[in-house]
Amino acid sequence: MATISISKGNCLSAVLISIMVVPHALSQRQPVDYVNSLIGTAPMTDKEYLGNNPAPGEELYSGTVNPCAMVPDPGGYLCVGPVTGFDGAYHVRGSGYRFDDATIMGFTQMNGEYSNENRLLFMPTIGPIKTSPGSRKDPSSGYRSTRDTQSEKGSAGYYSVLLTTYGIKVELTATAHCGFHRYTFPVSRQANILIDMANSRPAVSNASLSVIDKHTIEGFQTGGTSTVYFRAEFNRDFTSSGTWKSGVLAPNSSQVSGTPVGAYASFNTSPSEPVLVKVGTSTISLADAAANLKEEIPSGTRFEAITSQARTLWSQILDRMLVEGGSEGDRTNFYTAVYRMAAGPKYSWFPFYDANGMLLARGEDWASQRVANKGGFWGWHWGGGYWGPGNVSSLLGLYKMGVYGIDLDAAYKELRNQALNGGGAAGEAYRRYGYIPADSGVNDYVNRSIGLSLDDRALSELAKLTGNETDSEFFFKRSQSYKALYDASLGFFAPRRADGSWILPLDPAEPHAEDMYREGNAWNYLWFNTGDIPGLIELLGGPQKFAARLDTFFTERYNPRVPLRDLTGVVGLYFHGNEQYRHIPYLYDYVGQPWKTQALVRRIQSDLYRPIPAGLCGMDDFGDLEGWYVTSALGYVQVDLASKYYQIGSPLFPKVTIQLPGEHPGTFTILANHVSNSNKYIQSARLNGRPLNVPRFTQLDMGPGGSLVFEMGSTPNFNWGAEEP
Repeated sequence: MATISISKGNCLSAVLISIMVVPHALSQRQPVDYVNSLIGTAPMTDKEYLGNNPAPGEELYSGTVNPCAMVPDPGGYLCVGPVTGFDGAYHVRGSGYRFDDATIMGFTQMNGEYSNENRLLFMPTIGPIKTSPGSRKDPSSGYRSTRDTQSEKGSAGYYSVLLTTYGIKVELTATAHCGFHRYTFPVSRQANILIDMANSRPAVSNASLSVIDKHTIEGFQTGGTSTVYFRAEFNRDFTSSGTWKSGVLAPNSSQVSGTPVGAYASFNTSPSEPVLVKVGTSTISLADAAANLKEEIPSGTRFEAITSQARTLWSQILDRMLVEGGSEGDRTNFYTAVYRMAAGPKYSWFPFYDANGMLLARGEDWASQRVANKGGFWGWHWGGGYWGPGNVSSLLGLYKMGVYGIDLDAAYKELRNQALNGGGAAGEAYRRYGYIPADSGVNDYVNRSIGLSLDDRALSELAKLTGNETDSEFFFKRSQSYKALYDASLGFFAPRRADGSWILPLDPAEPHAEDMYREGNAWNYLWFNTGDIPGLIELLGGPQKFAARLDTFFTERYNPRVPLRDLTGVVGLYFHGNEQYRHIPYLYDYVGQPWKTQALVRRIQSDLYRPIPAGLCGMDDFGDLEGWYVTSALGYVQVDLASKYYQIGSPLFPKVTIQLPGEHPGTFTILANHVSNSNKYIQSARLNGRPLNVPRFTQLDMGPGGSLVFEMGSTPNFNWGAEEP
């Protein structure tokens, strides 16, 4: 079967989920029942968490997720869901859908966060054929529809909504390569299904549609660098059909090509006879799309059967972590977060903070297959574009977690060559000066310098593991070059020219997007180098001064002159909404003050993750924002991605039972005795029956039959975890 691969770049209260404290287990509800894919589809509007966003003329970020129907690991990014508009900033409106929009323009077979996967738009209507969706400001000029937000639902493998303009109930489900639509129309002599091949992201450069017979339409759509083919089969014969081009209708026409083009099929309908549409897709050919459809949704397959199949596939993942206690809202947040984290072939998994969560949700075998397939994600990279680091730390960390299906020698050989010769202009400047000078022509030069030194630190350890001691010493020494950008008089990593002079004055709270610092400021990137936290502590004057700087960071008010849409989820000068900073609340663990981490983590868990559409404080970034929540709710996060350690925060649930698959299956249990909203502080802990007096443990500690047991209380225990590494 072919693999689809698409290239990548307040009526809210009406759907509030009941947050009722339930002290017992899940009862009749299963993990899959808690998934609410509408979470994150609207922006969080709490001013205290927005800094001074939004910028004039811009919209607030939502999670930029789509409440689409999908299954785990589709062949591409098949995600059958609603779109409300492609206009606006591509980051802000990346998924094509926002809950706070008044109208829906249709339902696409692919939806992603970065606006380049909104493909193959279908829309049911009543009455005369309209060939344009109209605009969000003037919806009546096209085929758009208002919707009933109170009945709108997004769950694991299923989406539904009532289009109130037409009285049509839309239901969607999916397989790996196919979308399945069920449209329940009112009584009508002209119920239509439109296929609009002009409205898509990326922009359409060519398209073709063919009406094959009275129940089949097929075609292709080219946009960007890829072409998507489809075959749509209807369960009822059309009463009429046709095409359009450039807005001109051609009734009874069976073929059209070019752009902008579309096709329609019309029916006589009654309320008891829904119209079903099966849509097979492929990036190879029309024949392959038809083959995918025949294999995955055979003739006669009921809509409920595909919905049930999708639920079963998701249950196989979600059931691996069984949480007990907490509130309905906590469980909804948790399982939706697992769902988002585990969805699809995400290119962004490896360099960020959800690796442990992915291992728990997916298993070691799945992870080993992923890292062995270089073409399946990023490959191994020294240097990672505008952030700075590639995924050397992640490679090393995965190996330490026990993911041994990695050819370390081959990976090291490739990464060593990149470190000595690659990285473009940024890599060349870094090798010459030890940092990227401000006058080198490279943007984001401060954070990229720190990021490259972080890669070098991990590469040094990787060299040692593969028996290359001389290389190890070389890369370790070079990894310390990040300190050359630390201005002791200023107390921050600051821009420096090639001649060594500093660029001053510098306001450390002011963001310098795509200039000195990427989507951040000097305060954010003070904590960036997780590969040398002991060195950073020393650089800042030792544990007490390091902790004092953290105190300032989390309490000083953020109010820059220039808004930056990426910087949301504001706690002091900390921005939880941006993926590069989410380790920072855990840094108190390194200086003997873990109770401060516990308090911060619980605040973030409670305030910045909510079981409502406006429930995420920033862009989800392919599950990374919610991946942080998954392990933080269990009680920990991996701060240094190259380390074997997980740093402990504040567990959210009284009990979590983790299913461990593999050669020696079993369960690992995390207990948080007496935990509650007020009892967020760890009093003591035991790991596998032995006292745990440091705020960390490893993946290898999570063995079958093992346990991590916390005793929780309402006040900090200043002795527990106070031992410094």
